[in-house]
Amino acid sequence: MTINNLIEELLLFSDKIITLKAPVSEESIIAFERNHNIKLPKDYIELVRKINGLSLMGTIIYGVGEETWEFSLDKNYKLEHEEVANPMYDYLIPFSPDGGGNHYCFDTRYIDDDSCNVIFWQHDYPYTVDDPPEITNPSLTEWIKEVVIDWTLEDYNYDGSEKFKPNT
Repeated sequence: MTINNLIEELLLFSDKIITLKAPVSEESIIAFERNHNIKLPKDYIELVRKINGLSLMGTIIYGVGEETWEFSLDKNYKLEHEEVANPMYDYLIPFSPDGGGNHYCFDTRYIDDDSCNVIFWQHDYPYTVDDPPEITNPSLTEWIKEVVIDWTLEDYNYDGSEKFKPNT
């Protein structure tokens, strides 16, 4: 599955339940990478060139550029690396919050085939070399398909109506 395929499926969701932000400028992508001395995965860059952040039924993907909205990759990178009790490792980029202080992050140590592993960072857990954060997906595309699209479609239709679930 490609980012374009995922965007096509995201566009099937009603505007009542999804917010898609306008594409980001190349300058904002370059500025983020330069300011944090880190490379963004190419699949994420491909996404934000078309949709610079989104929110679907409470699941958020941050956009690049502090001006984007309150869900900014820039603001949250700084917060999670400099202003919390348990700061993230420098190579992690938090791109999606879980609503409880934790984040899904890009593990940029190993960018392969234009993507990298997505890990789950629990904000209050003392990770070690022998006990690192959990890898949840091997790429952003697989994460979007599973977490953003499939998990939403378990309970809701594309129009936002709840799916009927018979009592078992």
